Amino acid sequence: MKNFINYYYSLNIHDISFQNGKYFFYHDNNRYLLELCPNPSIINYYYSLKEQLGKYPYFFTIIENKEQKLISFIDHKPYVLLQLSKIGNDKISIFDIQTTYFLTINQSLAPLNHFPWVSLWENKIDYFEEWFYLRQDSYKNLYPLFHYFVGVAENALFYLKETEKEEKKEESDRFVVSHVRVNINYELYDYYDPTQIIIDHPSRDLSEYIKSTFLHHVWDLDLLKRYLEHHYYSRYGIRVLFARVLFPSFIFDSLEVMIQKQEDLDLLALETRVVEFQRFAREINLFFREEYGIPVIPWLIKKT
Repeated sequence: MKNFINYYYSLNIHDISFQNGKYFFYHDNNRYLLELCPNPSIINYYYSLKEQLGKYPYFFTIIENKEQKLISFIDHKPYVLLQLSKIGNDKISIFDIQTTYFLTINQSLAPLNHFPWVSLWENKIDYFEEWFYLRQDSYKNLYPLFHYFVGVAENALFYLKETEKEEKKEESDRFVVSHVRVNINYELYDYYDPTQIIIDHPSRDLSEYIKSTFLHHVWDLDLLKRYLEHHYYSRYGIRVLFARVLFPSFIFDSLEVMIQKQEDLDLLALETRVVEFQRFAREINLFFREEYGIPVIPWLIKKT
């Protein structure tokens, strides 16, 4: 890999380390990371994104190769070279999730925007309902669990639609730097990697992190309370946050993996946690009602 780096970037390096599929090295007192690009289409948006990211600390910079391109193909695979900032590569905590890295959506950045979610959620639910309907005989064991979580997803979707009709957005509801699926195993190097950035509402990263704590059995309401003491969310923002916490993206992600890899997936392991999931969502809904006065979902707040 040293020869490739020298060839594409004219950097003569002596020491290089390989960690978790990524190459790290120093040059002129700067630290670099060479990695497979998870999103090669980022080259279409990066320069506009870079201009706005310059307002905020810690984001990495993609280095152009000798051909002034952002992507270098090594063994027919797309790589990017990142100059790292002065930040350690720890696993993120809830307190690392930022809500004020605001981004302005111009024409060049519009494809990175994932908000609003209504049509995305509707399409996702419709897709999987049709997929299961055509294969119901082959997935009889998964069908009851699937229908339960579709019902949960439809409740989240309805709650989101009602929020859009009933609440007004505030300055804090502007679009921010976001990521597809922040979770408790996310690292700061992932968080500040520009190739992993999308644009969304400030609630996205927090909601996905919260769901991740549930999935990994480390859910802690007190941590969420402490986080919200230092991060302002409007009433609209809290309702959107709750809708996304309720939306079972982890189920749909698992189904997508199953379909793409054409392999069986033991979703039934989640069946034992259905009651626990309801208690988790109930606890959050009641907490948000108490602190922010948002509506509750009647069936959810019944004790299980």
